[in-house]
Amino acid sequence: MKWVKKLLLKWVVSYVLGYLKEGSMEKIRIKLAGIKTYLIALAAIVGVVVAWTNGAMETSVAIKAIIEAILAITIRAGIDKKVV
Repeated sequence: MKWVKKLLLKWVVSYVLGYLKEGSMEKIRIKLAGIKTYLIALAAIVGVVVAWTNGAMETSVAIKAIIEAILAITIRAGIDKKVV
C-alpha cells in the first residue's frame, strides 16, 4: 500500500505544480485585487452569524463584530476612491 500513497502523492504534487505555472499566481492576484477585503469581511460576518446562532456569542458582541466588519468595508471603499 505504500506504493499507492507514493503514487497518489506524486500525482497531487505534479498537479499542483502544473497548476501553479509561471504567471498564474499573478493572474490570481489581479483577479483578487479589489475584493480581498470584502471577502474577509463577508467571511467574518458569516462567522459571527454562525457563532451567534449556536449560542457561542452574545448578541451585543455579535452586533459589535458585524459593525466592525462593515466599517472595514467602508474604510476600504474610502481608500479605493481616487482623489482628483
